Amino acid sequence: MKHLIYFLLFSSAVFSQNYHYAIDEAPVKTPPPVTPGVNNQQEEIDYFNAYLLPIAQKATLQAALDKYGAVRLEKGDYTGVDVVMKSNQRLYGHPTLTKVSNITIAAGSTNVRLEDLLPADKFVTFQSGGVISNCTFKSIKWAILRGTNVMVENCSFINYGGHIQIDCSQSGYFRNNKIIKHQSGTVSNVLVMKGNSATPSYGNVHLHTNFLTPHGDTSDLDNLQSSTFVGIDAESWNFKGEGTKAMFYAKNMGNLKLTDFGGGNGGSPFKTPSYDIDAANVFFLNKYNNYPTDVLSLRTNMFLVNGIGPYIRKAGTVTGYDLLANLEFSNSIKYNGVEQTTAMTNATTVKNLSTTIRGTQYTPWARPNWETLPDPLGANWKTERAGKTDQTSYIQGLIDTKGIAELPEGIYYIKSTLKVPLDNAHGIFGKGTGKTAIVGLTDDFPLISLVGGKDGNFTLANLTLQGGSVGVYASTDYGTQNIAYQNMKFVVFRDQNYGIHLKKTGGFDNNFLENLGFVNCNVGFFQDPTAGNSGETNSAYVDKTMFYKNQYINCGTAISMLATRADNLDAWVDCKFDGGKTALTLAGQNYPIIANSDFTNFTGVNVLTSNSISMYNVNVYNNKVTGSTIVSSYTNIEGCRFLDSSPMFSPMLYTSLNNHIINSVITGDALANVPANKGFGKESGVYSNSSLLSNPTINKLLVNVKEGVSTVIINEAPTPYPQLLVTQ
Repeated sequence: MKHLIYFLLFSSAVFSQNYHYAIDEAPVKTPPPVTPGVNNQQEEIDYFNAYLLPIAQKATLQAALDKYGAVRLEKGDYTGVDVVMKSNQRLYGHPTLTKVSNITIAAGSTNVRLEDLLPADKFVTFQSGGVISNCTFKSIKWAILRGTNVMVENCSFINYGGHIQIDCSQSGYFRNNKIIKHQSGTVSNVLVMKGNSATPSYGNVHLHTNFLTPHGDTSDLDNLQSSTFVGIDAESWNFKGEGTKAMFYAKNMGNLKLTDFGGGNGGSPFKTPSYDIDAANVFFLNKYNNYPTDVLSLRTNMFLVNGIGPYIRKAGTVTGYDLLANLEFSNSIKYNGVEQTTAMTNATTVKNLSTTIRGTQYTPWARPNWETLPDPLGANWKTERAGKTDQTSYIQGLIDTKGIAELPEGIYYIKSTLKVPLDNAHGIFGKGTGKTAIVGLTDDFPLISLVGGKDGNFTLANLTLQGGSVGVYASTDYGTQNIAYQNMKFVVFRDQNYGIHLKKTGGFDNNFLENLGFVNCNVGFFQDPTAGNSGETNSAYVDKTMFYKNQYINCGTAISMLATRADNLDAWVDCKFDGGKTALTLAGQNYPIIANSDFTNFTGVNVLTSNSISMYNVNVYNNKVTGSTIVSSYTNIEGCRFLDSSPMFSPMLYTSLNNHIINSVITGDALANVPANKGFGKESGVYSNSSLLSNPTINKLLVNVKEGVSTVIINEAPTPYPQLLVTQ
């Protein structure tokens, strides 16, 4: 699939206030109620409790917000009405993303929430004045987020599509904010963040960033005390030659941390560097986007673990140092160009490097609050479905005539697949995972099959899908299928062979799957490509997709993504993997990221396997695997806790191991102990500020492993704590 910017198209039809009553009256038979006492998840409860403002009354949107505090909108177009959000106010769009106009966040506001809104070509503006804090902006698309001389802290921007332009160069600050899945491109600059020295900006973490074909300059960071980027995919920057700067341009910076730095500029004829950085300290982990013209300032201390690519120091006397570990697959640690083969002895050098490696201890991101997933049918669901009325034609009729089938509370039994066009205009929307369920009368067909579609998507939200062979089936059985900019939220898949099955489709690109549950499935999410290098036509490739707050409970394999055309920058964030044989079975991955997630109670051979994996603030415990925790050729781990006694890594036939462990605790044997002369690849690794509890001789601050030989470089005790996903 050729990468383009896709703008969602929405119908401008106006529905009456009571449009849903016709749906309520239409069923052939009133659906059976769900099990008494089963409720929705909390975010669903909050959403459905919000006041429903019909499109016909959109002119009163501000008054409704001021009166009710929480307002939800219908599907459609509410533009023409600008609003100001104040403390504790919430504005929810429809799962299709409701079109709205400009939104201002009033100075001094706290606990504001915006969700599922499309202020396309409009502005979300922070007002200067009092501190704006603890706000959430989720699934907001194609709007410019802006603020000048504002004070914004502890806010979350989740699945934000559009430019972010924050200028606190004169006054104000931007602190400890989470930007989780930011995607934008075309008109420059995509990301602007400027601070000042009097009231510094710091602690902002960008987790999963995609800069897609910006026509000129991409980013402009200036005078931030600290900033962290975990996962950057930049594609064809300076696409039309309208810019002159590097893709990642940062000056006057304090501490800058970057990981999983990927993508490429092959699509643009106008070449600029991938980065031009002026900072006191830079930490790079897993850096594979590089150009010979990349620039680092004279003063910068560079600590790099696992990467490729040279860089140029600006003209003059270099005052910073270079500590480079496994650069260019060297399997060595070099300090200022000299390979370190024994422990360092210069006291000043050791002190400086130790200070850099240990960093400052801040507060790790809080663990997610994973709710118990609703089970609206109960344990006897298979027995109780016998003889129930088939409502396939009823739901299909709603899809065909209404576009979005909005189902009231109840259990809907079907005996054949529901066909949902992949055209941005069709789908199914229930009343919550505990209140609306679609159940297969048998288990030999997919509950939902996607039909046709080129770079399209569909709506699926707030319901449980139980039984059948597959929950959602995408396949060339139903024509060419590329799925792009798919939002799917609050869907629980229960008791299926595959929860989601991508069978030999085209791409699954730039999607956001939030609060999905996969319970008692053989495979939760299954990427099923044509064997061999099948390119983008039928490889079912998965790119830049985030699985956010998903739960995988008692699945044989939670995720199976054995890619034949490489998958790029997919992420599992705030996810729970609990029970089953294997959590993730991956192959052909570039920059897969697992962040702030837990893995527990797996009983197969390994917890996860992949060609490469990056893990941040991950906890792994209470597993009883018979092999190692991880099988992977390239592993990047920071701020994690592996508490099981099983070995961390396994030898791989004909494949070398490259393990990079930073600021983590490893309980089992941290070395793979590769057998000699048996066809296994060599073992290399970098262990930085990590407690290796089963390896006392290398339980040191900095260790290099080169082809199976361990060397202590800094002979001091480690003091591990996360340094990436933290708040200051």
